[in-house]
Amino acid sequence: MPDLENRLLELHSPDGQHTVVLRCKDGPSASSWFTAVHTNIAALLPHTLAHINAYLGATSAASTHPHLKHIGWLAEQVQLEGGRQQYKPVVMALTEKDILLFQAVPWSRESWSTPLLTHPLLATRLVHSGSARGSPAQGSDLVFATRTGTGRGIESHMFRVETHWDLSSWMRALVQGAHAAAELIKEVSIGCTLSRQDVRLTLHYEKGFTVTKEQVDPAGGGRALQVPLREAPDVRRRWNTQPLPGLWRSRGRDGV
Repeated sequence: MPDLENRLLELHSPDGQHTVVLRCKDGPSASSWFTAVHTNIAALLPHTLAHINAYLGATSAASTHPHLKHIGWLAEQVQLEGGRQQYKPVVMALTEKDILLFQAVPWSRESWSTPLLTHPLLATRLVHSGSARGSPAQGSDLVFATRTGTGRGIESHMFRVETHWDLSSWMRALVQGAHAAAELIKEVSIGCTLSRQDVRLTLHYEKGFTVTKEQVDPAGGGRALQVPLREAPDVRRRWNTQPLPGLWRSRGRDGV
């Protein structure tokens, strides 16, 4: 609905089925009401997370549901026919390891187990945050973008938030979540080719990078290269001038 005078407020039900549009007498009144409602929603977030985790039994060691760390409504940018773009409401939830997207707030344990999209935090990078126009401007959308490595290639997503507080909260949750996931998972590996030989590149949270040879005979495997994390910056500078020859990711093989 057009809102040239900035007088409208939209309230969406948690299940995404109902919307109420309120028109205020002027722009400042609408801004004041928005701030009041949004501030109260933000204040209720810790209670909401505790309630959801208790409902899912996520605080129990025997629970199969992951513990939620952050949750909220966002607007995701989608591509339409003819190259046009628009935003649609989505619910994003962060667990200890994953980013989950839902069409609306799930109302059952089964719904929580079937998100629209799941991306590992460890494979996700925050690539942009701030104004959609590249520089702060009055009335400019506040957005952040993510890129995730998947078995199908790189997936990019753009999300809009309503306030600077929302933007900083999501940035902090994503960055800290990725760091915590790395500490929790400890190690990831991927199949590669080095000098026409099959090798496995392993990144360990504490031990750094290791390249091991993969041979048919398990006893014949051997370590080809190991780089502690504290030496990674020096290795990166050296490889910029004398790159390691022929290290390529092998498509279709398991790994992260």
